[in-house]
This record gives sequence, C-alpha cells and structure tokens, in this order.
Amino acid sequence: MSQLAQVNSSVRPVIHLWIFNHPFYGISDQVEFFKLSFVEHGYPVSVGRQPRLGALNVVIENFSELSSEILCNFCRSTGKRVAVIMTEHLDFIGDRIFIHGEPLWQENDYMPSATQASRIKNLMDCAPYIRSFIVLGDLPELKDIGSIFSGIGVRQIPFPSLESRPKKVEEIPVDGHSDLVFTGYMTSYRRELLSEIAKKLCVACPEKFVSRKVRDSMNRNAKIVLNLPQRQGWRWVSLMRIIAALRCGRATISISTRDTSLVAACATQIDAGRLGWLDALQEHVARWESLYEQSLADYMRLVESFGTKVGFPDDLFDYWSIVEGLRDNAVP
Repeated sequence: MSQLAQVNSSVRPVIHLWIFNHPFYGISDQVEFFKLSFVEHGYPVSVGRQPRLGALNVVIENFSELSSEILCNFCRSTGKRVAVIMTEHLDFIGDRIFIHGEPLWQENDYMPSATQASRIKNLMDCAPYIRSFIVLGDLPELKDIGSIFSGIGVRQIPFPSLESRPKKVEEIPVDGHSDLVFTGYMTSYRRELLSEIAKKLCVACPEKFVSRKVRDSMNRNAKIVLNLPQRQGWRWVSLMRIIAALRCGRATISISTRDTSLVAACATQIDAGRLGWLDALQEHVARWESLYEQSLADYMRLVESFGTKVGFPDDLFDYWSIVEGLRDNAVP
C-alpha cells in the first residue's frame, strides 16, 4: 500500500492563503473562489497577511522584487514551500513566451510590457520554492509552462458552488437602471466597444476601479453584465466576472472573445465583427431573465461535471503535508 493510500482521507491539512503582495480589495473574488472550493472539499482554510508555519501556504502571483524576496527568505529560513495561484495568461508556444495571448514585449495599454517581463522574472526567482502552480477553474490555460518552470506542475481547483443561493428569476427586479454594466479596467479597445454599444443600449460604466460592494450593486441595477476583452484578439472571458454576475442574479455577455474554455459556456459570446451584432445584443438584453436562468443552469452543470471529471487535487496536499511534517497538525 502506498504512503498516500495509508493517509486517512478524512484528515486534511490546514491551507493558508498568504496575502502579502496584493491589496485585498483587488483579489476578493479569487479569495472567495479559493475558500469556497477548499471548504467544500473538507479543508480548513485561513487567510492572512503573514505565512503560517503549521499550514500549507498558498500565495497569488504578481511579485515585485521586494515581495519575491520576502517569499524566498521565508522559504529559505523555514524549509517550507508555497503553491502559487496563477491569474495571468502565460504560455510557452513554439519556443516563445506569450503573455495575454501575445508574444512577450508587445506594447499595449492594458499592462506595460516591462511590467509583464518583471512579473515573469520575479516569478522565476521564486521557482525553487514553489511546490505547485494552482489554477482556479480552467483558466488560465498555462500552455507548456513546464518548459519555462521545469519540474513545477499545474493543478486545477474545481469550481465551487455559489456562496449565496442566487435569486429565482421571479424575485429579481425587472426594471434595472441600465441595460448593461461594465466595471473592468478601461483600455482604448474597451472604450471603442462601449461607444458602439451605447448607440443602441444604456450602459453603466464607472470607468474606474470600484469596490466589490459597489460592483455588485451596479450589477444588480443592470439587466446584463458585460465582459469586454482588454484588446482586439484577446480571446478569453473573465471567469471571476461571470461568477460575480451569477451571484447577483445576472448573466454575462462577452463581446468579441473566442473562448472555448469550460467556463466560457456559462456566458454568451457575440462577435462584434459580424453584421448585426448590436441587434443580437439588444435581443439578448430583451430576454435577460431567461438568459440568467440558462447561465445559472450551465454553471451548476459545470460545477458537477468538473468535480467528477477533474476532481480535487487531494494527492498534492496530502504528499505536501507529509513532506512538511504537518500530519500532526491536520484537522480530522
């Protein structure tokens, strides 16, 4: 019998989300996804600004020179390792590094190329101390990332059930203040799309970062939540935006993305390059209640099917807790 098989599957190590390199308000959706999924699978979870010696520590990528040094010093001094939640689309294709779907060093108005390169370099500095990369759901894909970070695996955390049960459609106010709402970071391409949409529909857009509370309020005051790509050619939907919209009783429509990921099936994608796309958008807004019901059903099916087909990476955390001598600290 293997060592893993001898581990009592009902005993789980404490998982600690160590947030020291982000303002909490910028990652609240990721924290919620993480906590819900781990708790649903029987793991005790804590979140804090300091690491925990008696837990398996997990961090969220986006390291500066300083924060990467903090992480490395902690691991060197304690012998511990961390798992890193990946949030950016980072791929290795044909001997080239791609970030956000474009080769590294391509200028854009979403994230300066120097910032992109710095994030990758600082992540590489942490590589000796990374036990595993973690992806929330099925995005980002991280194609062939093992060619860049040799020996570091990628594991997926299943989609959680929604924290608060969404309202039934008959309980949702019919008269929203706007047809659509968009609350993401503004880029020139997003402005172009919003300008076109505003010719036919009423769109709410704060054009600045807003708190989760304000965002949720804006979502509830619109009929549909918009997902707009950061630039032309950006093909992915925002997983967190889709889930946030469903929590508020709203569906998401994504414009000009060509996402084939599993979570993309929980949103409606419309190609802005096709004739009559604004009419199609208008028709979807007119039936926003049924679109929400459809999206919610799609997400609930995704939660079940992903959990069945992919499952939770218990083996990673079991082996990791044995290596770090945490079995005595596991919670029965």
